[in-house]
Amino acid sequence: MFDEYYKQMMELGMSENEAKIYMALLMKRELTAMEIHEFTGIPRTKVYEITKKLILKGMCIEKKMGKKKMYQAVDPERAFNNLILEFKSDLDKRIKLASSISESLRPLFSKGMENVDVSDYIEIITNAPSIHEKYVCLVKNTQFEMLGFVRPPYAYKGRVNRLDEQEDAEFEILKYGVTVRVLYEYKHEEDLEATYTHIKKCVAAGEKARVIEELPIKMYVFDRRYVLMALDDVKSPNKSLTMIVIEHPGLAKMAAMLFDYLWDQAKDYTYLKKVIKDRKKN
Repeated sequence: MFDEYYKQMMELGMSENEAKIYMALLMKRELTAMEIHEFTGIPRTKVYEITKKLILKGMCIEKKMGKKKMYQAVDPERAFNNLILEFKSDLDKRIKLASSISESLRPLFSKGMENVDVSDYIEIITNAPSIHEKYVCLVKNTQFEMLGFVRPPYAYKGRVNRLDEQEDAEFEILKYGVTVRVLYEYKHEEDLEATYTHIKKCVAAGEKARVIEELPIKMYVFDRRYVLMALDDVKSPNKSLTMIVIEHPGLAKMAAMLFDYLWDQAKDYTYLKKVIKDRKKN
């Protein structure tokens, strides 16, 4: 039970020893440094150092009882409100500092942009592991919207851990309120049952999904700014997957318009159950 409390307090930035001493004071009301040492097992020399930190954080107070120094816990509601105020103060300082640095560095960025080559906006990736890493990175950095045109081939093919990592990245941004809409092609999909299982898992996490018989391209659009797009090799259809990343708001906006057009024509993902049933008959 106490371990869970320690863990929660450590997530707030307290050290394990700070959490232990605060819990000891809560349970025993007030203790001397020696009693804290005996109750927690923390070396006495460390107890003085840690109680000073707790006093500064507003989580305990020091009292003199004759020649003795006693330490007493502050009521948890007040103590953690003090922590909240400390976090807010620290955040305000960081925001001001970030704003100041941003203003100072902006002229350097503008000067650097004068020498930007068109190729700086484009990145070509030719192997599955690198494509997977780039995709996960783009997903994790998405702030408000991700659109997906999903069709074979896949960068995670044959590597279940890659698919798990891609799903985890998506589920994380869904928790923060990012909108994720995905169109899945079913015409060229070999293992529809596995695809259906994957879609159900993503929908349960908050993804909006529809299916369509055929997509013109494999592509993802992130925050209407970045486009991750597959390049089909018409000369060698069996060649490994190649994808291109383009940072271009205009292109991303156009891709989003295509997505919305196809989205309106697509069916709810549950339509896959009928497709799977029909394929089994054939």
